[in-house]
Amino acid sequence: MRQTLNIQGYYDPRFEAVAKEFRALWQDIEIGAALHITLDGERVVDLWGGFQDPNNLKTWRRETLVNVYSTTKGILALAVAQLVDRGLLDYNRPVSHYWPEFGAEQKFDITLDQLVSHQAGLIDCRPAIKVTDLYNWQKITTKLAAQRPLWRPGTAFGYHAITWGYLVGEVIRRVTGESPGGYLRLQVSGPLKADVFVGLEKSDLIRCATLIGPNRARKPLVTKELTNPAGLKSSDPVITPYKDACSEAFRRAEIPATNGHASAKGLARCYAAALDGSVFNAEILTVSTTELTQGQEDLVLGKPIRRARGFILNCDACYFGPSHRAFGHSGTGGSIAFADPENGVGFAYVMNQLHVDGSVRSRRLIDSFYECL
Repeated sequence: MRQTLNIQGYYDPRFEAVAKEFRALWQDIEIGAALHITLDGERVVDLWGGFQDPNNLKTWRRETLVNVYSTTKGILALAVAQLVDRGLLDYNRPVSHYWPEFGAEQKFDITLDQLVSHQAGLIDCRPAIKVTDLYNWQKITTKLAAQRPLWRPGTAFGYHAITWGYLVGEVIRRVTGESPGGYLRLQVSGPLKADVFVGLEKSDLIRCATLIGPNRARKPLVTKELTNPAGLKSSDPVITPYKDACSEAFRRAEIPATNGHASAKGLARCYAAALDGSVFNAEILTVSTTELTQGQEDLVLGKPIRRARGFILNCDACYFGPSHRAFGHSGTGGSIAFADPENGVGFAYVMNQLHVDGSVRSRRLIDSFYECL
């Protein structure tokens, strides 16, 4: 373990084993990380440590933000559920009701339900786009609205790694007049005083940790394996952690499926609020977290994923502990955030050292926590 390692924060003495497990991560590959856990809305673990950069020069702080990749999707799913609760959206209505242009090319009947649960068949933009195209919201949403699905919507599931954020985000924009990042700030993370952002202000850039590729190899091939696994191939551009995802352009853009910047505390607070009624009511919580996949294999990931309405449900591919009802999302390289309604848990772990099997670290933390309950 690095002699300069400085773990800071708080933990309830009942969860001393969790704190020990968190510290032990630095015996392996950890560079900088944070862990926040709430139980029945109360903070029981709030730890951070290590460094924001690969040269170990900038200490990880309480207010440090880091890109959490697809962990962002779960927060956007909370926003959609909130809009359903408020009557502005209906999971059963066609997307074209809110976004008329989307009805082109045999997509008129695609429901919001199918869109948020990765059933729309729009896994990428075709022809292929560049990373810099992702910064142009109008360009991407126009392309997707004019595109034909790869399969008959509603008959299969396939992970929409990047396009999901534009598709769902444009629906949010159409009904609220706010960009998805703007809506989160105004109605979800902002009121909760949670540091979770899609599209950073310039003043927040200084708080960002530097992402570090797996094993510090910084090889695009490794990154490609992380972002485009076996299965139906997506033509999504490769977002390299060391070049693209740490650029100012990327951090300030709104790419709601993959460029949320957050603290562990902010993510856990959002999920805790989903359980206490602060974001939406109990009925919507049940509806939005009801399983839709019924064991079907994801055509892109090549394995079964338990999917609800924008959330992943606890499964082997995305481990949230012992509760079958736990819901949330994980991100490329290791970040994870979820809620466990049965035990009243809000959990989030974020880091800047990406790992090919990102779940290795979070699983250790999750297991140590539940062993203490």
